Amino acid sequence: MHVHPADNMKEVKHLLDIPGAKSKLSLWKANLSEEGSFDEAIKGCIGVFHLATPIDFESKDPEVFF
Repeated sequence: MHVHPADNMKEVKHLLDIPGAKSKLSLWKANLSEEGSFDEAIKGCIGVFHLATPIDFESKDPEVFF
């Protein structure tokens, strides 16, 4: 699902201010815990840089993330 950044404008404004972003940047919403969530966003891509990871802040054991 392609999403417009209006709901999170404060969080993405710095990305939209990059020269050329208006014509070259596409923002998508996806969930790391949901299989297939990224399929549409990366369709047709030659390469993908995945720079996030789910973190369980509630865990009492720092070695356990899920």
